[in-house]
Amino acid sequence: MHRQGYGLKLTQYDDRGWLSYARWRTVLALLALSLALAVRVAAQEPPGPLQEVAAAVERPQRCSTPANPHRLYFECVGQQIDFSAETLTKDLVGFRSELRTLGITPTASYTAQFLGNPSGGQSRGFTYAGTLQASITWDASKVLPTPGLSFNVGAAWSTGRSLSADYIGNVFFVQSAYTVPNGGTNDVTLGPLYLQQLLLEDSLTLAVGRLAPASTFATLPVFNNYINGAINANPGSLGVNDSSFTSYPPGVEWGAQGIYYLTARLQVAAGIFNTNPEAAAGADRGHNFAFRNGNSGVLSILQATYLFNHTTGDPGLPGLYTIGGFYDGNDFTNLARPGTTERGSYSVYAMLQQMVYREGGPRSRKGLTMWGEATLAPRSSVSTLSFLVGGGLSYRGLIPGRGDDIASLAAISGSFSRHVPRATAETVIEANYQIAVRGWLSITPDLQYVILPGGSSAVGNAFVLGTQVAISF
Repeated sequence: MHRQGYGLKLTQYDDRGWLSYARWRTVLALLALSLALAVRVAAQEPPGPLQEVAAAVERPQRCSTPANPHRLYFECVGQQIDFSAETLTKDLVGFRSELRTLGITPTASYTAQFLGNPSGGQSRGFTYAGTLQASITWDASKVLPTPGLSFNVGAAWSTGRSLSADYIGNVFFVQSAYTVPNGGTNDVTLGPLYLQQLLLEDSLTLAVGRLAPASTFATLPVFNNYINGAINANPGSLGVNDSSFTSYPPGVEWGAQGIYYLTARLQVAAGIFNTNPEAAAGADRGHNFAFRNGNSGVLSILQATYLFNHTTGDPGLPGLYTIGGFYDGNDFTNLARPGTTERGSYSVYAMLQQMVYREGGPRSRKGLTMWGEATLAPRSSVSTLSFLVGGGLSYRGLIPGRGDDIASLAAISGSFSRHVPRATAETVIEANYQIAVRGWLSITPDLQYVILPGGSSAVGNAFVLGTQVAISF
């Protein structure tokens, strides 16, 4: 039987053991101090496929922080990194440069989110959630006669508790850094483990091994500007409805995928993945290699992306437009008839991000980007969330003299299946300001408002505030 959802706890809590408001004032003071310190401290993409596509995927749009492997877009893995500017440890007395001559690129990052809900939810609470993540990419062509072949491996140490599961009771988890398998408190998991091959003058990228589908499909770079886990890095309904559409950390699946540039502006991607629910949830610390574990069928995904104004010489504002869908042949719990299962589920999605205002010249990253997304899961008997819609704004360089800071606003709403009793829709509004302290350090004060947690009017709307700290090592 296929597990669904994020392991949401619906147990009611009281206020015993909760932080007093005096402690809340202390937390708020610390957040204000971190903001003040951050403000004070802060004073080309490599050649693409077929030559014609050389700048089709500009690094500012797709791979702005390749030194941070947390939620890293699949196409950005192994990209060139300016270690001196983008990492805390820089070149480590030439050690990284020496590794690069062997084709080895190590990356590591730590993302921590400190959030609490002073009002609403099932009870008031405060939690920390963090992920220490590392990856190694080995370009085998540096030492072997295998042009375009690389090997990738990753791991993560996930710690903390989920504010949504423990205190709020909502499905769109407010902490994207909460990645502990099976609702635990901490664990180290083995992650992606795959071979990658570039073909046809780099226009085709193939990968096979242990992969996370959500790192390639149904994601946009702008999503990484947010903290809510249903925005960063994929529409939250997809993972709630089908746990096989997993992201790392904590889960990976056996699979194969390909990305192909038909033209400089049109990309198609396809993948086929195992549907082992235990592996998708990061069970056995990522060492569950079984193809069958009570599951059947495979997850098949197809996606097309149009890259607008991305090639060299395009004077217009860049944008990305994506449509896709997947079918999972596994057995799912039948929501209409509890205790029974039903074969197969599918979802379709569409999303876009478009810069609508730019400060500076054609390659400037400063300006306003708008984005939108929608998902549909037609089989309401097996899909908890039938429909999701969301959108937002993200402005880089809003404050004069702070050209790398990003101010973001978003709203998403998911409608529950008619077979989920006493649940209508859950809505989340998020506003944050990402302060670029250094190229390797950012601090992001964050506000979220959860309307009808779990789609139920029995749980009060929750006001959430806190901060995120992200470091690339």
